[in-house]
Amino acid sequence: MVTLNGQLPKVVHNNIRAHLGKLPNSVLERSAFIYSAKDNTREALQALGYYQAEIISQVIDNNTITEKTSAKPWLLNLNITLNAATLIDKVIISLDGEASQDPAFQALLNNHGIKPGENLHHGKYEKLKADLLSLALQRGYFNGALTESKIVIKNQYHYADITLRYTSGPRYRFGDVTFNDFDLEPELLSNLIPFQKNQYYSTSAFHQLQHQLEATQYFGSIIAVPADKIEDNINHQYTLPINVALTPAKSHQFDLGIGYATDTDFRLSAAWRTPLINKYGHFQETKFEYSEINPTGKFIYSIPLNHLSRDLLQFQMNIENVDYAEQKTKFYSTQIGRLVSNNKWQRQIYTRYHKEVWQYELDEQVPNIDWSELDAASYLIPGITWSKTKRSGPPLDPSEGFRQTYNIEGAHLKAGSDNSFFRIHARWNYITTLKTNHRLVTRAEFGAIYVDRDAELAPSLRFYAGGDQSIRGFAYQSIGATIPSSSDPEQGEPIVVGGTRLLVASIEYQYYLNDKWRIALFSDGGSAANKGEFKPVYSFGTGLHYISPVGAVKFDFAYGIDGDDSNWRIHINLGAEL
Repeated sequence: MVTLNGQLPKVVHNNIRAHLGKLPNSVLERSAFIYSAKDNTREALQALGYYQAEIISQVIDNNTITEKTSAKPWLLNLNITLNAATLIDKVIISLDGEASQDPAFQALLNNHGIKPGENLHHGKYEKLKADLLSLALQRGYFNGALTESKIVIKNQYHYADITLRYTSGPRYRFGDVTFNDFDLEPELLSNLIPFQKNQYYSTSAFHQLQHQLEATQYFGSIIAVPADKIEDNINHQYTLPINVALTPAKSHQFDLGIGYATDTDFRLSAAWRTPLINKYGHFQETKFEYSEINPTGKFIYSIPLNHLSRDLLQFQMNIENVDYAEQKTKFYSTQIGRLVSNNKWQRQIYTRYHKEVWQYELDEQVPNIDWSELDAASYLIPGITWSKTKRSGPPLDPSEGFRQTYNIEGAHLKAGSDNSFFRIHARWNYITTLKTNHRLVTRAEFGAIYVDRDAELAPSLRFYAGGDQSIRGFAYQSIGATIPSSSDPEQGEPIVVGGTRLLVASIEYQYYLNDKWRIALFSDGGSAANKGEFKPVYSFGTGLHYISPVGAVKFDFAYGIDGDDSNWRIHINLGAEL
């Protein structure tokens, strides 16, 4: 057992414990521990500037005190008087070579935190040395070295001078990037290089090369290594070539999934991806998802244009059956569009042909004749979508994040569509951590459709509210404009057919009980309706969330309020946020 006596700040106490190390488990270890304890303690104190500290050690054989114990523990008392700490008198840091003109080095020297008059701290001194050497490697000063690094203790341990001299030598530039033989057009590979030849070297640009290669999913393995340095002292040119070894990914990739949400009940999914079809970088993804409410099928064929992952021409086909609140619809669409990613924004400009057939679930005995026939419509819809997601922390449970999505599309009667409309839709999700264990999650959604009041718009193009990702406390897509289900005004419940206006907002406070569980309090509000008919509904509730390896499993209990009507509803959801 070891006790530390004296007026010791926490940082001093912890540093002594760290230098003493693990307590001994045997008689031989105990002897070595006691023998070196005083020197280790002095070293710990000097590391924090206490060169004048006094240490008195006392060993007590506890065998005389605790006779019944078989472990025979001893007690080591270290009585410590810190006395005055050594203060920094002079700090001399000089740079020679090209690094002396580098703004990154200037920023480091202006913010290193070692100032005259402060207590000497060897940890800060060692960190500064490590930061200088690390920054040099990050910035391409491969011949750099510390030519002088010392601490001089003077005036009977009262003061210290720190001297650091770093000579950087020349800064290297990127040389040629050489790829091994790979069945892909060389121009497509060269477009993935995020730097130009003869650009100054940086590890961030080097890592970005690896990241862009990984993002294509074409390759099973990627090994990028610096080649031998090229030094031309006469022309003062110093370059670092890069060699990249690539192996192909598997020709076919398959994914199977299962999920559950109260909006869609159980759902099964299967996906087939061909990551590289030909030497031009084409790839395809086919996905089927089945749930009783919303079975879907999707096929996407992608052709790289100027960049393998950031500039794609895409052909897409969708088939979907949807059960809305009281209507069934089937549609298919074909789409061609260009998907461009730049500065974390994704932009897609597209044109799609959309054909839809739908039918309302009317009163069986006295159906509403005006709405009883099977209806259909087709549209040629040009549009554009922007989206951007920023997050920090764990991907499945981010501590901070913001997602924004915007969509504008429309169709015209004289341009191949059965009627004209103009539609805008926006959605925002924001997450922030107020302080440890306290998290705030907010979201908002806005939409508007401008269409002739007499035109019949397909159900999948209208807006609905209600459900896990909308207004909890209400059934999935159960809020919207309505029509009578019966020709007899005294009979039948109204049928929800969606609306041309949408406004939804939510705020949720989450408190983490531990790493796996959290509780939540939330309130949602808004509605979907036609112009001039907007009547918001509200809900509030609480939830219990389990942070699983595939995202949060959420059990939410919501109380929905719609005028004079109210009811409780349970919502269950599984998946990643943002």
